[in-house]
Amino acid sequence: MRTARERGRDAIVGALVADAAAAGLHWVYDVEEVRRRGGEEPEFQPPEKNRYHARRKTGEFTHYGDHALVALESLAESGGFDENDYRTRFALRFGAEDYDGYLDHATRDTLATGKGADDNQAGCLVKLPALAVRHPGDPVIIEQAIRITHDNAEAVRYGLAAADAIVVAVQGASIREAVAGAAGEVLDADSDTTAYALAVGQACPVPSAVPVALHTALHASGYEDGVRRAILAGGDSAGRLFLTAALLGAAFGVPGAWLERVTERAKIERLTGVLLGRAGPD
Repeated sequence: MRTARERGRDAIVGALVADAAAAGLHWVYDVEEVRRRGGEEPEFQPPEKNRYHARRKTGEFTHYGDHALVALESLAESGGFDENDYRTRFALRFGAEDYDGYLDHATRDTLATGKGADDNQAGCLVKLPALAVRHPGDPVIIEQAIRITHDNAEAVRYGLAAADAIVVAVQGASIREAVAGAAGEVLDADSDTTAYALAVGQACPVPSAVPVALHTALHASGYEDGVRRAILAGGDSAGRLFLTAALLGAAFGVPGAWLERVTERAKIERLTGVLLGRAGPD
């Protein structure tokens, strides 16, 4: 049986692996186009063919993954949440002249003003796997961390629910139990993830993104199936996957063959090990 420490590791690593896997087809809203380009195994398509991530190569992150890595690095190397350290690392990464990734609305506003943006999009989810593992059951820290980049009531409300779901999964509960606490209405939905996403919304705002992410995790047969479902549903797949893949990583583990395809695999494994070694779950 996997320990809570192993589940915590796989929640963090699983979310980052999924981001790299989704990069090539991220923000493609036409589900027929996604299926044409990705087939039944749409993971790790070349990001250089994606206009949002054209300077990235297969195995590299989207901007979401870059942000998640900043949060993980700060938590690991500071021994926990340190607002000043997080803000400094965020500004250095995304404000660098040679940054080669996409800058979303929240990032641009945060860099310009030094304050979190009034933004309710799924970028608020990317920091949650590492935060939920390092500071489980601490809504004050979770909210403070969310507001650094997303100073918005919906981002906080949905982000806290998502973090709670990750904590429940890391503690060893089933996906159904984790999802039930965050969005009970998802439990009664049809199992067709793409149809659900088309009905609820494929876009970035969390009122759509979080229910779709939970639905995807609930109906997946395993980690790989869940990531593929998310990508094939189109839209902001990479954003949603920071919740979906954290839950699935905790529940099922992360396939080694997928982890090997991630360019930053050594760094994320090292940082996750440091974070868990300092104050991770037992």
